[in-house]
Amino acid sequence: MSSPPSLASRVATALRTARQGRGLSIAQLASRGGVSPRLVSEFERGKRPHVSLDTALRLLQLVRVPLEVAAPSSEVDNAEARAERRRNTWVGQKTTLNAMAEPPAPASYAVRLSAVAQASRLAVGLQHAHRAAASAPSGMRATEKRAIVKRTTVKRPRAKHPTR
Repeated sequence: MSSPPSLASRVATALRTARQGRGLSIAQLASRGGVSPRLVSEFERGKRPHVSLDTALRLLQLVRVPLEVAAPSSEVDNAEARAERRRNTWVGQKTTLNAMAEPPAPASYAVRLSAVAQASRLAVGLQHAHRAAASAPSGMRATEKRAIVKRTTVKRPRAKHPTR
């Protein structure tokens, strides 16, 4: 079973058919489109499927191929839903970008504030630990300095996740 033709090959076929229908040579179309005849020839034969969108549209317009671009409504709806989920992450709401998952309820202001405070305490604790290790005598071994950091670092409490 053969796969359906790619978009590039369908566009190339439409271009070749329209160009021949208008009685234009490859060289004439290329000079009007501001591209090389080689590009037009290779594109029509499928040897260069990755021409820029601008070039392809310009060539199609020159041979007057009408274009209608429409995305299926489900793709548009899906894209809008994903965009909304991304916006929610920007304002601090926990969410997932997976289209199939239901987004969880947004965290309350108090929960977000306590998470920030906890992260700040951890950062201050790490800063103190590294200062203590840096001010240790120069003859101290690295393992002893790491032990100082470990002793002075505030332990992070385990997060309590609600059962799902």
